[in-house]
Amino acid sequence: MQQKQPPAGMPRRKFLLPPIYPCHYMLQRAGFMGAWLGAHATVLAYFIATNAATDWTQGLNLATQYGIVLSLMGILLAMSPTFVGMLRRTPLNRLVTFEKRIHAHKFMSYVLFIWTMAHSSLHYWTGVRYADSINEPRLTVFWKDRLSVTGQLMWMLFLFIGLAALPVVRRLYYEVFYYIHHLYLVNIVLLFVHSENGMAARYVSGPLAIFAADYLYRVVRSLPITSSRRARIRYIRFHPNDVVEVGFDRRELLQHTRIGQYVKLCVPELGIFQWHPFTITATPEETKIMADGRPHRIWKIHFKVSGDWTYRFSQRLHKVTAGGDAYTNNFDQEARIGRVVNDVVVPEVVPLQCRGDECEEAYMMAIAGRLDSGDSAVAVGAGPAPGEPAARAGAPPGPLSVSVAPPAPATPGSASTSCEITSPLETTGMCRVDIAPKKSEPDGSSFLSSDHSMDDNVWFVPGTETQAKLPAILVDGPYNAPMETFFEYHVNIIVAAGIGITPYIAALERVLSMCANNIPVRTVQTTREDLLPQKIYLVWVFRDISLLCLMLPALQRLRASPRARDIVVPCVYVTGSVDVEHESADSDVFGRPMLQLSNGIRLSKGRPPVARMVSYMAGRHRNVRMGVFCCAPRKLNALVRSSVHSTNAAVAHQGTTMEMRSECFSM
Repeated sequence: MQQKQPPAGMPRRKFLLPPIYPCHYMLQRAGFMGAWLGAHATVLAYFIATNAATDWTQGLNLATQYGIVLSLMGILLAMSPTFVGMLRRTPLNRLVTFEKRIHAHKFMSYVLFIWTMAHSSLHYWTGVRYADSINEPRLTVFWKDRLSVTGQLMWMLFLFIGLAALPVVRRLYYEVFYYIHHLYLVNIVLLFVHSENGMAARYVSGPLAIFAADYLYRVVRSLPITSSRRARIRYIRFHPNDVVEVGFDRRELLQHTRIGQYVKLCVPELGIFQWHPFTITATPEETKIMADGRPHRIWKIHFKVSGDWTYRFSQRLHKVTAGGDAYTNNFDQEARIGRVVNDVVVPEVVPLQCRGDECEEAYMMAIAGRLDSGDSAVAVGAGPAPGEPAARAGAPPGPLSVSVAPPAPATPGSASTSCEITSPLETTGMCRVDIAPKKSEPDGSSFLSSDHSMDDNVWFVPGTETQAKLPAILVDGPYNAPMETFFEYHVNIIVAAGIGITPYIAALERVLSMCANNIPVRTVQTTREDLLPQKIYLVWVFRDISLLCLMLPALQRLRASPRARDIVVPCVYVTGSVDVEHESADSDVFGRPMLQLSNGIRLSKGRPPVARMVSYMAGRHRNVRMGVFCCAPRKLNALVRSSVHSTNAAVAHQGTTMEMRSECFSM
């Protein structure tokens, strides 16, 4: 008897138990862990079986030795980022998630710890029995020869390294963790001294050579041997909420980068051994007009002051911009630096308004589509065809229909579009900053600005001879990151929390540039990076509304481009307090109150319903590969991951697959 099919447009019947459809990352993780543990189990079983008839302790001793050597080989290869980056360009990238090399290093370290404890316990047990048989003090047995001394030192150092790497220690005392972690070099030397049968030389030498070559290459690459390899600061911008933006001159340094890559920076005067990762937030072709009137190719970073090192780095940059820098420079770097003010002002919250037929339904996801009111947010067949704008799908009106009124033209001196702020770097002058995006104009004060810049946010010291001494900055990179595969997917979902938006700034800027150049949208299964994704959902949640200044220029450009609005769907959520005077009674389809800024940008108040949003977004697209990119705290990242897993099972019949890519910069 043929089973009756549900009517078109109706969701399918739910199963008592959801179908098993593990995500690719779960298969990769399970495959790696299973293969790694299986290899160690094979080693253990082999040596126990071959020595069971004679002495099982000898078999266990050999098994622990080979297990330690095998774990160390894997750790050395995982901590060779340049070597791993080369592997990412091979077909293995589809089978192995190379961006999880830090997690793989941690997992292999846990296995190494187990083998180390087993090896040490076995020697303690046999040593105690041997000391009792010859009537010798037990303590002297373990410190009487080379093997005993080196073995004792190795497991003690390894235990010390493991304790310093605990999350609570790494979070509160990062410098302690960082410096103690480098004791692994001493452990490797002790291992070669401890090995009497040449096992370390036979098995560890190869991975150690790769690790050493990788390390030396990164050291040479980071040193400013020539003038063109120096990290020259071109501008500094201090955003609200303790966020700092620093722009560097490309020239030959980082001339060839990809979207989403990150670098490691070292400021020797703040710590010669401290290297901290920062995402490159500029597109490879980005330029900026400087005070000399010429365009300069730049790369830039954003960071939030949240620790000792970032606090000292921001204070050092404040000294540069204030002109009170008295430090000497090891590499005699000089660059023309402007005095920077907090010139990106977040517009005020205004009452939610609607102007007739000027509804931009594709702007907010709450308007771009309709969500089923039930618990299951996968709307099968309810969305438009892939590539068709949501506003033209002809869907019936939902519970909310709100238009975004275009901002009124900005006029200099208008109280509603500009505000007076005092420069924190100058006590005698005032500068006028317009809320609406426009080129700044000389105001007759002690600052001058460039009238050639498209987004002029930096004030420069007048005169071409005024230069500032800069701190020496060493750059190591660029390194591969998950965002490099952003343009390989048909549909992308970005989930970011707070400063976690920085890995995606360059990607959104590239999308806006491609929309302006009329680049076609991806319609076939291909990995070409010169095509636009069909849809990009940006879910950004932050606490302080002033953090919106990081994406304010991009959001304003997005509102000005009808084609970009058909592709990018921003869903911005603010969890902190806002001006209650202008809170609106309207809410989006997820029940979150909506706010509107004076420039027309809309926000939702509260936390995003991630599970419902992910399932809703996946249900709107058929037969596509969806990339889910997340840079958020552990709890939110776990929520996104579980949502992707459950949604993958629900949309499997549509031919849609979702792949999770999360950012990781931890050591």
